[in-house]
Amino acid sequence: MPGKVETTTDEKTTKSAYVGAVPHLQAEALMSLGPPNNCGNVPSIRLFLLKYNAFPCTIYCSGDDTSALLHATTIIDYIRDELKHDLTTDRISRNYHRQTKQMYIDSRFADLGNGMMIELSDSYFITDVQNPNKLKPDNSEDYFLIPSQVIIYYLPEHDTYVQELAQRFSKMTVFSSKSCTLQMVCRNQHGYYLNSIDIKKPLITDLALHYGKNFVSTHSKIIKNLNKKESKGIVLLHGIPGSGKTHYIRYLIHEIEEKTLIYVPPDMAKEISSPEFLPFLMQYQNSILIIEDAENIIKDRNESILPSQAVANLLNLSDGLLGDAMHQQIIATFNCDLTTIDPALLRKGRLIANYEFNKLDLESSKILSDKLGFGTENILEPMTLAEVYNQGEKPEEEDDEESDKKEKKTVPTENVSTTNESK
Repeated sequence: MPGKVETTTDEKTTKSAYVGAVPHLQAEALMSLGPPNNCGNVPSIRLFLLKYNAFPCTIYCSGDDTSALLHATTIIDYIRDELKHDLTTDRISRNYHRQTKQMYIDSRFADLGNGMMIELSDSYFITDVQNPNKLKPDNSEDYFLIPSQVIIYYLPEHDTYVQELAQRFSKMTVFSSKSCTLQMVCRNQHGYYLNSIDIKKPLITDLALHYGKNFVSTHSKIIKNLNKKESKGIVLLHGIPGSGKTHYIRYLIHEIEEKTLIYVPPDMAKEISSPEFLPFLMQYQNSILIIEDAENIIKDRNESILPSQAVANLLNLSDGLLGDAMHQQIIATFNCDLTTIDPALLRKGRLIANYEFNKLDLESSKILSDKLGFGTENILEPMTLAEVYNQGEKPEEEDDEESDKKEKKTVPTENVSTTNESK
């Protein structure tokens, strides 16, 4: 990618075959061609017309993920240092940030030369972010300056270069700490009720890296079905402890739109067999029921001495007459073997998806560990998602041993010498 770019010449503009070029118009005529100027905003296209006698092509820059936010300061530093651009030539506007008690640049318009201009507009400060790219914050309180929009205006001969530039900008991001609301089932002496809890979205920018390439198509199928209106069915997520089932659900619920998410905690799962539970759920049509650690209520009824009513209720909700009326879907997680659950739950037409989570292979474990900042030295075998994420935590046994050592070191030396003398 080139450094400082040269200013385009009038001769090049005059000879251009570009359909947006207007080389022979005077300034007043050029100004009339540009879009109306909104009060307070930079007349970007008009300025481009005046400078280069052509309507610009445009590219809107964004991050690689829906929760990715471009960092204005990192982009500006790149333009200054790598493209050798003089920032003192930019048109800027400043605003005052009350929390940090400082003035900041909320908009910037820069001419990079050679038929390229860039605009960062309506920037704002944010502090509740995840920063996996380890970008430098804008002050000591970890505030990051985020532009609402980044647009590059350019002549068509720079299309490839500008796409590469936008791709570089897409990596200069922090991630918003989004949260969504789960409605947790609770019970008191008056019956069942829902209590709101906020769940933050985990930072998963690559599902294949976290769960394997085969899971990506399964995720797409799950999302497509759960976002259907007036739909039904059941999603079964199972596998060894620590393989990332709950982590995935935290991510999944942020991808679901316009549905009530009802969370049934493990200690309340048995309530699904209660006669009062179904009438309670009938208040929440077109919702999604999330049941964690559901193994005790989905076991094969033929293998139980006292078959649970819970399985029958789940079957009715997911594909029975009740499901037709209520349009409720179910997500259930469990750790037991798939062969132990009731086969009726696996029937075609009822089952949206069935996926077994397992350990990541050695190569994926190393890549994820390195991406999280742990390096790869300690990755010697396939690992669960929990093992990769929690590498920095010491086992309880090690903590106990260190505590014992500290206690031994604090034994007073005077007592030891006295004991020796008495001997």
